[in-house]
Amino acid sequence: MHRVMVVGASGLLGQHMMSAGTEMGLAMNGTYNTVNDEMSGMVRMDITDADSVSQGLEAACPELVVLCAAMTNVDQCEREPDAAYKVNMEGSFNVASECRSAGIKMVYISTDYVFNGLKGGRYHEFEPADPLSVYARSKLEGERVTLDADRNNLVCRVSVVYGWNRLNRKSNFVSWTVDSLRRGQEIRLYDDQFVSPTYAPAAARDILELSLGKLKGICHTSGPDCLSRYDIGTTVAEVFGLDASLIRAVSTAEMPLLAKRPARSCLGVDLAESELGRPMTSLRQGLEMMRDSE
Repeated sequence: MHRVMVVGASGLLGQHMMSAGTEMGLAMNGTYNTVNDEMSGMVRMDITDADSVSQGLEAACPELVVLCAAMTNVDQCEREPDAAYKVNMEGSFNVASECRSAGIKMVYISTDYVFNGLKGGRYHEFEPADPLSVYARSKLEGERVTLDADRNNLVCRVSVVYGWNRLNRKSNFVSWTVDSLRRGQEIRLYDDQFVSPTYAPAAARDILELSLGKLKGICHTSGPDCLSRYDIGTTVAEVFGLDASLIRAVSTAEMPLLAKRPARSCLGVDLAESELGRPMTSLRQGLEMMRDSE
């Protein structure tokens, strides 16, 4: 399996997947959707349009398709549920259906937010999902249509993906924290929402390696840590040599958001580590690599 198409290659994880695949000697094809994300050599694909999906896959003839494209703004999904389901469920269905018809393995990138966060510990692949928001429910439906389409398909769940965005100005939690602290701006971070931060370049390679093997079903491919947003922020400040006193710990009750978020959605990565034969990339390791590659 050498021909890989990344649907949503202009996003953070997608762009790093293109780079990782090229380094691995794979023939990579990528898609974008909006004009602002247009990239040389990429194919435009609107996953909500079945014809667009069909034409894109027919032109590229991939042996593996990784679906990174999604509507990921959690509060926007809450405000626009129809749009969220159109992209995250119907779009996934279109890709999964075309892959099934063409005999192509599909990998769907999902989220830790499919869990309600009430367990108090890490979530493993076999545990039941209980999404709290429109975003999470629409992503869970995307998982369902992917796995229903072909038993050999793979769902990879990540959490708070971070890294340098080389293609556009869209920030992520870590890059926003770095930029804010460099400006001397005080930031408020939750000390009661725990996640498993995922370094995009490392996750991209991990997911490709797992996808090229025989793994199927669901696999958690996040970082191995379970940290609060505040803990992540202070670690960012330490690694980048920034002023941690600008970070103020707040509770989610102090800064209510439109959509509900799980309080502790940390992922267990035992399966991925076993399959890869190595530990997943920790936050500190990822931040050091990010710092050194700026």
